[in-house]
Amino acid sequence: MRRPLLHPAHDERGFILVGVVTFMLALTILGLSLFALSSYEAQFFFASASREQSLQNAESGMELVKALLASPTARLQDANLAVGEYGVTHAMAYQWRSGVLNDTTSSGLVNWDSTMVIVVSAKSGGVERTLQAKFMPGVVDNPYKRLIASGAGVTYNTEFFTNPAAMRMNGLVWHPVRSAADSAWTQYVTWAADQPLKGDTPPLPEGDAFVDGHWLTATDVPPDPNNTHLAGQSGYELDNKGRYRITLVNPDASPSAAPVIFRSPPSVTDNHPTDDTAEYPFYSFYANATLQVEVRGTVVWLVPQGADFKGVLEVVPDSLLSGPGGTLILVAKAGTDPAAPNRGLWLQSGLYIGAKVNVFLVTEGGVSLTHHLASGNTQGASATSIVAGGGVEIGGPQLPAVFTLRHATAMDALADQLLAQGALPPLGGGAGASFTALRSFWAETTPR
Repeated sequence: MRRPLLHPAHDERGFILVGVVTFMLALTILGLSLFALSSYEAQFFFASASREQSLQNAESGMELVKALLASPTARLQDANLAVGEYGVTHAMAYQWRSGVLNDTTSSGLVNWDSTMVIVVSAKSGGVERTLQAKFMPGVVDNPYKRLIASGAGVTYNTEFFTNPAAMRMNGLVWHPVRSAADSAWTQYVTWAADQPLKGDTPPLPEGDAFVDGHWLTATDVPPDPNNTHLAGQSGYELDNKGRYRITLVNPDASPSAAPVIFRSPPSVTDNHPTDDTAEYPFYSFYANATLQVEVRGTVVWLVPQGADFKGVLEVVPDSLLSGPGGTLILVAKAGTDPAAPNRGLWLQSGLYIGAKVNVFLVTEGGVSLTHHLASGNTQGASATSIVAGGGVEIGGPQLPAVFTLRHATAMDALADQLLAQGALPPLGGGAGASFTALRSFWAETTPR
């Protein structure tokens, strides 16, 4: 017989319900605790990420300040232009004016012979951090301050005249020198001063992009009244001195004025094979006789497909040597001559530069400056800079004629100014200034 079931005691009724409720309450408290902890972790992660991001923003701001001060004509107050970029809230660069520790300035031109301190603050997510570093600034060598700067070396054309007394040079030369053969051309030149070569590869001019970028907005060269058209042809008659004329005028002749950029005019010589113009089709500008270019102020002459001057290229101040003078920047892309497909400028009879005029010959291609077609007259180019991505070929006249190729030291400051103005093609491979960080002077100065 079955035994009867015992009834639960009165104080044990509802125990399971109470246990379930208690267990759910414990789980709820645990869940709420985990949720609270996750929000705390998110807040902690956000603060940590903001702190790290603000440090990176300050480092980016430091690099931006160095870029703003990289121009040789930069001023210390230019550092302030970094504010607002990359979260930068404060940027300052200062240098010492004397040996006194607290005698500093944060305005005026950069002193490239003095250490510089850069201070940058940047913020991210409400967190601001400040970095301070000390640098030794230095101007990167500028190839436009050289008589010749060539990416592919200099050669001397020995086919014609090789007497060193006939060709004289004065100025620094910069081109790659990997063996004695690379500097063999120097034996054919009487070098008056600054003979040592800088034997690495200079920064190369970005001449092609410069021509393309300015071509559409450039000014057409106005017709010169001294040139008379050949009957029924596009070429010109020579004047009574056996030359063609082009006038390039900047209305503002002051050295600091913005340049006037001109498109190359059509060739002054028509294509007549009987006149020994076989090179005509390969160059966008061609002159089979002396070309005189009158210059006033800073002017740029853009050549889209090489220039070939069979006669002397004469560059003189406007109004026939009595004007204020100026600077001619001749920038040429390479022609298509099968004999020299990379040649941008070909001066077959030499170069004459009058007083009060500076000339920069610039091309990504090559330059040939020889005298094998010269008439035997003594010439001088006293304020010249040839900057070529390709090779530079030179060759002197036959004695007793003498050619002097010179770089004027006064052109150095002008080169910095023109480069900063955008009048000269920018340089690939770096130009401007460098900043060498001094050890043990990089620190975070965030107030705590």
